[in-house]
Amino acid sequence: MPQTSKIDVIIPCYNAALTLERAVASVLPQQQLQHIIIVDDGSSDDSIAVAQRLQAAYPLHIRLECLPHNGGVARARNWGMLCSDADIVAFLDADDAYEAQVLAFASAVMQFRPDLPALRLALKPVDLDARYAEQPQFAYAWRHVEMTVGGNMVFRRAFLLACGGFPQDDLFRRLGGEDVALSLAVLASSKMGTAFDQVGLDEIAVLHHCRPNMYAYKLLDGVLFGLSRHDITASDQQQAQAVTDDIVLRLQQLQQWLHTEHKGKVPLQVELARK
Repeated sequence: MPQTSKIDVIIPCYNAALTLERAVASVLPQQQLQHIIIVDDGSSDDSIAVAQRLQAAYPLHIRLECLPHNGGVARARNWGMLCSDADIVAFLDADDAYEAQVLAFASAVMQFRPDLPALRLALKPVDLDARYAEQPQFAYAWRHVEMTVGGNMVFRRAFLLACGGFPQDDLFRRLGGEDVALSLAVLASSKMGTAFDQVGLDEIAVLHHCRPNMYAYKLLDGVLFGLSRHDITASDQQQAQAVTDDIVLRLQQLQQWLHTEHKGKVPLQVELARK
């Protein structure tokens, strides 16, 4: 049986001093872990001190990268990806946590399904507001959350590099949704495995700790109660779609270059114009 692949887990961190240790502690025992790369995104609380303490305790497994100022979660994730040398990278938010077999599952999937460049893990809500949990259509609405956040994503690093990483446009810093733009591009260009709706996978999930005003609540408000976000305009939607289209085009161009019938050097016949 082929040996499973090691995974780098990238944790973007912004003012997460109260939850970072919980996230790290959920990753450290997993055998498929290569490194945890904590990327502090200009925190103003004690996040760096917490991360430094964890790094000192586990120097072989934890790397700390400190960005000089807050640039958004997409930039932090991309910086972590660039600092990694692993074939597979997973992204975990600093206020969430992994269940025990998450990396074993992700590693096995990526090992035995070489056609999959990306994977979305299940999300298990923790401390979910009852107004959502009690809705008959909650399970359907929660699938939208699982397909549109960044903290449950696993990528082959080479593929994510080809995508250009997570989009860092100012639009997404203002509204969120860079994960959506990237995910839509992956779905339009290739395949994405999903660990949802399958018997026996209940214990393989990301524990998504709910908090007021989080992105998941805004999405659930729309799906369950028909509440639209008034801060998103038609122009914003068009701009977000343009970002997705740009990623798709980038991947299509790469496929064209790699799948050419004739490989090797191409002597160029050039005639220079002379004055």
